Amino acid sequence: MRELVVRSISGLLYVTLIVFSAYWSNLALLIVIFVFSGLALLEFQKLIHYKSPISFLVFGLLAYQFQRNQVPESLHHVLLSLTLLTSLYLTYCLIAKKKFPSAPFQKSGLSFFYLVGSAYFILATTKLTGLENNSTTLVMYLLIWTNNSFAYVFGKRWGKTLLFPSISPKKTWEGFWGGGLSCILLSLVLMNLDTELANWIFPVLAIVIVVTATLGDLIQSKFKREAKVKDSGSLIPGHGGFFDRMDSVLYTAPFVYLIFKITEYVS
Repeated sequence: MRELVVRSISGLLYVTLIVFSAYWSNLALLIVIFVFSGLALLEFQKLIHYKSPISFLVFGLLAYQFQRNQVPESLHHVLLSLTLLTSLYLTYCLIAKKKFPSAPFQKSGLSFFYLVGSAYFILATTKLTGLENNSTTLVMYLLIWTNNSFAYVFGKRWGKTLLFPSISPKKTWEGFWGGGLSCILLSLVLMNLDTELANWIFPVLAIVIVVTATLGDLIQSKFKREAKVKDSGSLIPGHGGFFDRMDSVLYTAPFVYLIFKITEYVS
């Protein structure tokens, strides 16, 4: 019970910071995401035993150029492609039960394209069209939070069948389906929003997020298992570190961005 209370309070503070900053201003939201992502990057590098300031400098430069609308479109597309390919490769390693890359240059690549690239596309969702005032980013977060929270609740109460026993001893299929159904039901409610988007985009986003949020969590758990640690950090009581808290959104954001861009192109 105490663990649930601590987890709920720290989670609520995390959510409040993101929501408040989103309604305060676009710059405030960018700063919050940048700080949280930077802390996640720091924890990730410690987790894989890789120390380099270059990835932090690159992320800072990308964030600064993005805020000024000066990221070249060609670089944007290349980064999206490499980030998605890296995420898919990590998914392959997860499913095939292969160890994640561990050579120095491979760790460098993971820092750039798994963490920096993914974090950059969390920032990039703030400028997607269709919803106003950072609402696209908030919808993404809301669907992820709903999926993860109800997966935890359903898994805690009714979970019996392990989803991926070799990686996560607590995640269950019952939790997965409970979180997924809750996420999809919320997306049906969001269809009533007054937006320029087609109604079908919300259920599609929900289905993609149910899969990607779960994969992001499992991939992060695999990194921790290979590092033989319980949490990536200790900055967020009940959740571990920022990498623990952001694993789902880091994996999900590039896919959400891709869906919106495909929708724009088709329209």
